[in-house]
Amino acid sequence: MELYEINMLEVIQKHEYISQRDISSEVGISLGMVNLLIKKFAKTGLIKAEKLSGNKVKYILTPSGFTFLSKKTVDYISRSYKAVLKIQNHMISVLEENFEKNEIVYIYGMEDEVAEILVDVLKHNGYKFQWLEETEIKEGMKFVQWQDAGDDGIFILKFLG
Repeated sequence: MELYEINMLEVIQKHEYISQRDISSEVGISLGMVNLLIKKFAKTGLIKAEKLSGNKVKYILTPSGFTFLSKKTVDYISRSYKAVLKIQNHMISVLEENFEKNEIVYIYGMEDEVAEILVDVLKHNGYKFQWLEETEIKEGMKFVQWQDAGDDGIFILKFLG
């Protein structure tokens, strides 16, 4: 199942009365795709469509739909947790290969979720660290391996001079 399908089930669960157009807008998929998925979900028993007055329809997540969504959520959390552990272990190996505990680890870049993980790793493993602004990067500083995705990621630097 695709992520947008899971997102659509979550939207249906969250809103008691929601139109296909609103589902389309909230999930970021076409109205035609919403219609196809509603038919698919109803056929597989994940949702139930209850006709109200006129053109109005109420979409209800069935118990099997709720169970399915819960399992997908647990799977997502498990995969995310494993990814965080892998990132932490990589950061630890980069630090151990390049720094002594008494050296200052210089950090440069965005203060985002990856940076939070790095700061936690540094604190938990007894490293001293300092955030740098771009103007504070000195000659003699070496970029050490770690950088997360994108040019605006987080960098670990070591002062060699």
